[in-house]
Amino acid sequence: MKAMNIKPVWISCLVLLLTVANSSCKKFLDREVESNYKEDEVFVNYDRMQQAGIGVYAFLYNRFGFQRIDNAMLAAASDEADHAIPASAIQKYNTGTWTAVSNPEDCWSFFYQGIRRANLFLENSVNYKQIIYRDTLDPANKSSYEANVKDIAWLRAEVRLLRALYYFELIKRYGGVPLVDKSTYTDEELKQFRRQPFDACAEFIKAECDSAYLQLKDTWVGFSSEKWRGRLTQGTALALKARLLLYAASPLNNPSGDVEKWIAAAKAAHDVIALGKYGLHNSYSGLFRLGNGADGNTEVIFAIQGWARNDFERMNYPVGYSQGGEGSTCPSQNLVDAYEMKATGMAIGEPGSGYDPANPYAGRDPRLGMSVLTNNTTFKNRPVESWVGGLDGLGKLNATTTGYYLRKFIDEGLDLEKNTSSVHTWVLFRYAEILLDYAEAMNEAYGPEAASGYSMTAKAAVDRVRQRPGVGLPLLPPGLSKEEMRARIRNERRVELAFEEHRFFDVRRWKIAEQTENQPLMAMQITKTPEGTFNYLVRKAEDRIFQPKMYWYPIPEQEVLKSNGNLTQAPGW
Repeated sequence: MKAMNIKPVWISCLVLLLTVANSSCKKFLDREVESNYKEDEVFVNYDRMQQAGIGVYAFLYNRFGFQRIDNAMLAAASDEADHAIPASAIQKYNTGTWTAVSNPEDCWSFFYQGIRRANLFLENSVNYKQIIYRDTLDPANKSSYEANVKDIAWLRAEVRLLRALYYFELIKRYGGVPLVDKSTYTDEELKQFRRQPFDACAEFIKAECDSAYLQLKDTWVGFSSEKWRGRLTQGTALALKARLLLYAASPLNNPSGDVEKWIAAAKAAHDVIALGKYGLHNSYSGLFRLGNGADGNTEVIFAIQGWARNDFERMNYPVGYSQGGEGSTCPSQNLVDAYEMKATGMAIGEPGSGYDPANPYAGRDPRLGMSVLTNNTTFKNRPVESWVGGLDGLGKLNATTTGYYLRKFIDEGLDLEKNTSSVHTWVLFRYAEILLDYAEAMNEAYGPEAASGYSMTAKAAVDRVRQRPGVGLPLLPPGLSKEEMRARIRNERRVELAFEEHRFFDVRRWKIAEQTENQPLMAMQITKTPEGTFNYLVRKAEDRIFQPKMYWYPIPEQEVLKSNGNLTQAPGW
């Protein structure tokens, strides 16, 4: 289903200059500027140059969040969820049938196109002061000149950071990749591209984050014009660096267990914390409906600004509602089981936890009810009927395959019969993730309860996330071993960051996907008794397949073939 074609003003403007069309993503490095201008007509004044820089942001769209993979979320390719539509391409991940010529999320050419556009802008805006001066010769325009010079200086830093982000998105999927430092190459030069080692790519991205940080604005909050909406900040540079170094320290990319990498990752995450400008929002369910800095939302470090839409609700409302709903993303029992009991802070399988199999959702971590629609939960003025034969249960077309519907990100206030819509933004970096990044790195570097000169321990960072207003889970018990804390941190990431495109990559960087992704995806079968109560039975929804080669994406086969053997394929593909 296509999203409504209503985009922010600053994205709409760039279409005049640099159109991002699906057909343009087929080449490793396209060498033509798709626009209404020739290249030598773009970098001639402030307005066109500014639009060219903003155009690099366009590559954030369609590669993050919501139902971007054949109407499915990436969560449905992990143990978080199932996609209710069997024919969706996302199922190839679950059946193990994806290949180097058929990858549902093949984004190799797309991100390299973004990198090429970044290089093009950086190359041609070097003399931006002179270009803007020529454009504002009238002495009366001095203030305009100074403002425009500042904007392009900021924008050049933003484009460098965007390029670093696009490289990170490549290396977390493909491993080491070629590092491209200019916009134009001959065919012969393209054939000579080789992978750089993962660590070399990570060092390049880190250096770009450090360099861009010095030139970026600290905040765009307070800038009301659409021209400033949703742009990168210093905090984004530090957050990207923290995530990058966490990945670099993880077992997949750090097989020797070099503790110095964990130390570096801990420091990078603490640098974000030490800014003192971010905090946890007081509503876990509400923070995803807000954008960058909106309504006092200091948790969001950077969000991909969205547009008014309702296609996500049409896909994910339970099927029995008159306003539509296709039950697209069905949370798994595997995920639901990860939510602890609130009163005890214990896993549901632990003796004395307080879990009642006959009333399985009572007394659970409140984030469960904020993220997942469970049976008999009130939604849009009636209880969800996920039981067999219920309005939203098995037997209905496109009904949930797991007994659950998605609640996170959903705007429950939309009237789909009247085609109302609301702005949806995808949160790319937020403070809770930084706290969990920090906790993981600190635990691996120093253990659960050693501060080592920083402002908090690994345990303290996790406890902050758990004690967010409205969640209020018990503090983690003292005296946990490093291994026990590791398990608690991983579970905390699983529930706090559910459906945010972390789990798919976390199990890979931890090198546990051979266990988690080879487990059957489980569901809850619910039947209603004549007395009006419910019986709950955990059952298998489907088997899933994960092979060791799937820790990395394959490079598209056509790119390997074009390289005369210089671009090596990922092992096993």
